[in-house]
Amino acid sequence: MNYCEWAAAYQEDACRVLSVIEKKKALLNDKKLNADARKSIGDTIIEYRRIYRELLKTAEHLRTRGGEAHAA
Repeated sequence: MNYCEWAAAYQEDACRVLSVIEKKKALLNDKKLNADARKSIGDTIIEYRRIYRELLKTAEHLRTRGGEAHAA
């Protein structure tokens, strides 16, 4: 696998994580959630966002390493 293919795989993973983030955010609209459940979901979203940013950063690094210009 070359760097550009590897970068594309990281980008795909980032898209999947973003999808999970959106689903978790949608859960917060449930009026029946108590404060502890909201905090737990919020903490999970924060962690997924950290993972998402790291995946994007790694994908960009791999693209640069592979000689590919900013392709998102």
